[in-house]
Amino acid sequence: MDARECMIVDLERRGDKRMFITEKVASIKRNENGYWTVRFSTSHRVFKYNQARLLYLTNPEVVDIERKGLYINNRRITDVAELLRFSTQNLNFYRITDTNGYAENFEGKNVYITRTPINENGGSTWDYLIKLAAETGLCDEDGNNVLSNGYSLIDLKRDNVPLAQYLGNKSKLATYSAPKQVYYPFGCNASQKSAVEAALTNQVSIIQGPPGTGKTQTILNIIANLLLAKKSVLVVSNNNSAVANVAEKLQKEGLGFIVAQLGNAENKEAFIKQQRQDYPNMEGWLLQDPSITKKLAKEALQTVTQGFEDHTNQAKLMTEYQALMTEKHYSDLQDRFSSLDDKWLYSKPSKKLIKLLTLIQLLEEQSKNPNLWFRLKWALAFGSRAFSFLKNDMSQVIESIQRGYYHSRKAEIEHELSKISSRLASIDLQSSARTLTSSSLQLLKHKMADRYKGGKRQEFFYKDFKSKTETFLKEYPIVLSSTYKSNSNISPDYVFDYVIMDEASQVDIKTGALALSCATNAVIVGDDKQLPNVVSPEEARAINAILSDYDVPDCYNGATHSFLRSCTEIFKDAPTTLLREHYRCHPKIIEFCNQRFYGGELITMTNDSDESQVLHVVRTVKGNHARKRINQREIDVIEQEVFPQYKDKGSVGIITPYRDQAEAINLRLKQDIASTVHKYQGRECDTIIMSMVDNAPSEFSDDSNLLNVAISRAKTHLCIVCTGNDMPEDTNLAQLIDYIQYNNFEVTDSKLYSVFDILYQQYTVERLAYQVEHPQISEYLSENLVYNTLTQALGELCLHNLSIVCHYPLSKLISDWSLLNAEERAFAESPFAHVDFLIYNSITKQPQMAIEVDGWHFHKESSVQEARDTLKDSILSKYHLTLHRISTTDIVTIETMKNLLEKSLWIK
Repeated sequence: MDARECMIVDLERRGDKRMFITEKVASIKRNENGYWTVRFSTSHRVFKYNQARLLYLTNPEVVDIERKGLYINNRRITDVAELLRFSTQNLNFYRITDTNGYAENFEGKNVYITRTPINENGGSTWDYLIKLAAETGLCDEDGNNVLSNGYSLIDLKRDNVPLAQYLGNKSKLATYSAPKQVYYPFGCNASQKSAVEAALTNQVSIIQGPPGTGKTQTILNIIANLLLAKKSVLVVSNNNSAVANVAEKLQKEGLGFIVAQLGNAENKEAFIKQQRQDYPNMEGWLLQDPSITKKLAKEALQTVTQGFEDHTNQAKLMTEYQALMTEKHYSDLQDRFSSLDDKWLYSKPSKKLIKLLTLIQLLEEQSKNPNLWFRLKWALAFGSRAFSFLKNDMSQVIESIQRGYYHSRKAEIEHELSKISSRLASIDLQSSARTLTSSSLQLLKHKMADRYKGGKRQEFFYKDFKSKTETFLKEYPIVLSSTYKSNSNISPDYVFDYVIMDEASQVDIKTGALALSCATNAVIVGDDKQLPNVVSPEEARAINAILSDYDVPDCYNGATHSFLRSCTEIFKDAPTTLLREHYRCHPKIIEFCNQRFYGGELITMTNDSDESQVLHVVRTVKGNHARKRINQREIDVIEQEVFPQYKDKGSVGIITPYRDQAEAINLRLKQDIASTVHKYQGRECDTIIMSMVDNAPSEFSDDSNLLNVAISRAKTHLCIVCTGNDMPEDTNLAQLIDYIQYNNFEVTDSKLYSVFDILYQQYTVERLAYQVEHPQISEYLSENLVYNTLTQALGELCLHNLSIVCHYPLSKLISDWSLLNAEERAFAESPFAHVDFLIYNSITKQPQMAIEVDGWHFHKESSVQEARDTLKDSILSKYHLTLHRISTTDIVTIETMKNLLEKSLWIK
């Protein structure tokens, strides 16, 4: 048979090269019963085959690959003389003949033919990146541009790597079926599980890993499952400690022998010298019956997954409980003497108490008191005491309801926590988590022991990394490298199955794009709220000059975008998983970062046992004590007052924005303990002391990313040493100080109280829900419309630390009554005197702005209402609280509300 004209495939041998039998067949035809009758060239006998077993393919298509790339089992093939494709409706088979005349057959699943070269997908984007690499790329000791050299090695015809889509290829990112079972040899929680699953089922996935959320643990679990699937993995980072951490954890589990730490020449030479000729002894890893361990892992994962929701809710409830107790403390301080017996309210449901509070406020707005029917209704709901209780003075009734809410919600949380603890104990979550980890690790080690069965290990030399890439990756399926050396580790004819990039926020665009050319799948890991890649002023000028010559979207702007940020904007179809569960810091420490930088999305898994001095601020006397980058007054305070408090309480670290201050502190304390935040990335200490240096918060010392990293290094104690000078309220440092003072119950000189947001957020929800169920039939603005528009406007302005409550009482705002005259005080003390909307800082609980919608209460102009408005204006102006009035005839849109907020609030 002419193998260029036909192809005969034995499907029973599919997956084996012996499935292709064309050259062995002398003749083939179909008989009257529909069977193939075959006579082989080596025998005169005639064999009969079912049609379902043999494929007889003719009329091959000649594939033109002049401008295309051909890849067999992920290896680039370049010396092709002829490529023939034999096809059925569902299957493809190829015959490839090289320039020496040697021919070989392949299944379609092992063959990949590209379409458009990746450098032709993104317009000028590729040329822009080439220029960036040439002008701003890192050079080695000999002056060679390492990055430009890396770009010259990229196989531009290989369009099945994520670099193609990054540059503009419109094809969708690939998705895959989930493995039958996912293993977690390094432990997991709910969001880590989601991140691992997303990585295994998507060509590109993004993982946002805030401090202390188990980023490395997640990476290790991804690697473990890829090893089980016999995939090769490249792990890269610009941060040497990040890849070293991965290597260290694998080595700890005895898996270091499958890891090759390459990258630069020094690492490659070290690897060559450290190679072992024998495999480690893995006899103890082999399982007699792996199916038993698989079943254990499967059942443990099911149990753990069931417990995730309870575990998460437990942590959320604990956070709410601590916030409630703090707010209750402040509420108790404000409570005036009440003659009412209201302890019976403590046992009533908190939601019903809020509903009652809402209805009483609504009655007051209509100048009504609770009537007989109203009191009877609530007597049925709360018991007979409610009937007489609601006849009392409404100001005392409202205070009693509010006091009852705190006691009731406290008891509810305690009850729910008890139920959750019982459920978690019944499934023994901790034991199941340990079983999941241990059984997963046993199976991973069993597979590795089975894969590397004894004998001598092949030794590799420098040239072998590229000349024997396929063999090398079978021995060392995990390769670690710096990002800028990512595609210089193996032959350019090959790519890895996966590239995992850690600390992607510290990688620049041109270097990150290089890594996307190294594998068919990518996992991008980082945190855009931590340290970004550093762009010097000189480099920024160079990038901006290059940008002016190329028409590229802003997502490729190397001066403003880290690689992580660039990927989140470009890979819209890629799943992004936020690792939410935080395990490092005391709840009071991480909650500032959570609210200020992460929008409250983190879930704190550590415990608050009411420890003392978790948060502490030491402010020096006012004055300009900073000289250049050193503040001697702060050094004196640290040496004499602060450091002695913490030196015997575990590990201590001192972080400062400036190297000069760090060196001066170390000199004074006679130990290497202080450093800049960059040196502390990835580290943690029991106590962190922060020396802020500047006489006023500067753009550098007040940087959000730097402060987030610095604060989140502290496990049990955080102490801020800073200037005693006045500072703008909107700075991160001022917010941190106010947050600490609020949580430490420190007396401040503010003339306004902190906002009771737990109580009044619930009140706002209830009030708005009531308005939806009882819409006003009028031409006036609805509260829901204004509230929703305000919320959207704050979101679009990225003012995530500002929140809104409805109908906030003036009596709960004012702490210094001496500023008011008798008439103003009488008005403000009424529980019904309020602002329609109060915008406040959810971190510091400080009020920021009030909004009134004129016409809601009386729906017509009146001298009484005008007098009240004048009083309210006068009161708020005395406390310098911005008040803006919206007319019921105004057009309220998101844009008009954004304009209002921008004019009234200082937006950073």
